[in-house]
Amino acid sequence: MLKTLGNFFGNTEGKHDLLNGPVASTLLAFSMPFMLSTLLQTLYSTTDTIVVGQYLGQNGLSAVSNGSQLMQMLYMICVGFSTAGQILIAQASGSGDEEKIQRVVDALLVMEVALSVVFGLICVVGSSWMLNVLATPKEAWSQARYYIVICGAGMIFTGLYNMFSAVLRGVGDSVHPFLFVLIASLVNVALDILFIVFFGWNVAGAALATVIGQFISVVFSIQYINRHRESFPFRLRLKEIFWDAETAVKIVKLGIPAAIQSAAIQFSFLFVSHMVNSLGVSVSAAFGVLQKLRNIPAILTQGLSLGASPMIGQNLGARRTDRVNQVVKSSLWFATIINIAFALFFWAFPVLCFRLFTQDQAVLAYASVCITSLLIEVPARFAMPGCNALVSAQGFVKFSMIVAFIDAFVGRILFCWLFGVFLGWGAAGFFFGYSIGTYMTAIPVFVYYISGLWKKRTKLL
Repeated sequence: MLKTLGNFFGNTEGKHDLLNGPVASTLLAFSMPFMLSTLLQTLYSTTDTIVVGQYLGQNGLSAVSNGSQLMQMLYMICVGFSTAGQILIAQASGSGDEEKIQRVVDALLVMEVALSVVFGLICVVGSSWMLNVLATPKEAWSQARYYIVICGAGMIFTGLYNMFSAVLRGVGDSVHPFLFVLIASLVNVALDILFIVFFGWNVAGAALATVIGQFISVVFSIQYINRHRESFPFRLRLKEIFWDAETAVKIVKLGIPAAIQSAAIQFSFLFVSHMVNSLGVSVSAAFGVLQKLRNIPAILTQGLSLGASPMIGQNLGARRTDRVNQVVKSSLWFATIINIAFALFFWAFPVLCFRLFTQDQAVLAYASVCITSLLIEVPARFAMPGCNALVSAQGFVKFSMIVAFIDAFVGRILFCWLFGVFLGWGAAGFFFGYSIGTYMTAIPVFVYYISGLWKKRTKLL
C-alpha cells in the first residue's frame, strides 16, 4: 500500500525533487498529499460535528463549536513554532546543510513537548473560565467543558504529530504525513460512531475519539522515521538530544511572531463567537456549521500552501528566485479553481449543505444567509495560499504578524461589530463581517507579491 501511494504521488519514498522539473506538476504532486491530509484533519472535527449534530442536536453542535474554537487557538500557537522549524529545515535542505537540519529537529522536539504539556494543563485547569469568557450558551456549557478537558489532556499528541509533519515537509516528504493522518482519521470516524451512537458518551466521546486518533498517528510517525533513518538527514535522538541555543533562538524568533499571528486570528474568532453566542444557541450552532463548510475549500488551499512553502523555501536556499515566482503563480491558479468549484456547489445547495450537520429547523433557517456570507470572501481566497507561502518561506514573520493583527482587529472584530451591532443586522451582520475581514489578509500579501519587494529579501535564516 505504501509503495502504491508513493508511486501515485510521484515518488515511492515519498520525497520529491523540489528544485528541478516542471513547477506546476511538481507543486501539484507534492501538495496533493497535503491537501488530502489537511482535508482529513478537518474530517476529525467535521465528523464530530455531523455525528453530534444528528444525534445530540443544537446543544451538542454549540458545545463542539465552542470547545473546538478554544482548542484551535492553542493548537495554532504550536503550529507557529512548527512552521518556524519547517522554514529553517527547508532552507537548510535547499543549501545542503544536514547538520543544521538535525539541530532544528532536536530543538523543535523539546519545544513542542513543552508547549503541549503547558497548554494541556491550561485546558484542564482553566476550561470553565475560558467557556465563561466566551459566553458559551448554558445549554451547551457542560458538554463543551468535557470536550476541552479531554482534548487538552491529549494535547501532546497534537503537538507531536504537527511537529513530525513539519519536519517531513521541510525535507520534501509529503506522502507520509498524509498516510499518518489518514490512519488517524479512519480511527476517529470509527470511534466517533462507537462512542456517541452506541456507548452514548455524547460530546465527551467525540473528544476522546479525536485524542485516540492523534495518538495512533504519532505512534506511526515515530515508527516510520526510526525505521527509515537512512532516508532522512536527521535522527530522532530522544535519549541524546543536542540542545543548540543558537538554533533554539532562531526558532523562537520565528515562532513567537508566527504564534502571535495565529493566536490573534483565532482570538478574533473567539471574540466574534462571543457576540454570536449572545444571540442564542441556534445562531451559535449555525455559526459552527458555517465554519465547518468554510473550512472545506480553505483546508484544501491550506494544503496547497503547505506544499508551496517548503518548495519556495528550498528554492530560496538554492537562490532560484525565478522558480519561486513560478510556484506562487501556479498556487494562485490552483487556488482559484478549488474555490470557484466549491463556491458554485455551496451557492446551488445551501440547505443541503447544512442538512449534513443538522435537521434542526431553527438552525437550517440561517443556511441561506450563512452561505451568502461565505461566497463574499471567495475572491480573497484566490491569492492567499501562494502569497502566504511566499511570506512564510522567507521567514518574514514581522510582516505576517502585522497583517494578522490587521485581519483580526481591524477586519474581523471591527467589521462584525459594525454590521452586527452598530448597524443592527444581528446574526447576518456577524456572518458578513467575518467574511469581509478575510480581505485584510489577502490584499496586503498579494500587493507584497506583485510589487516584487520579495525579490530584494534574499538573506537566508
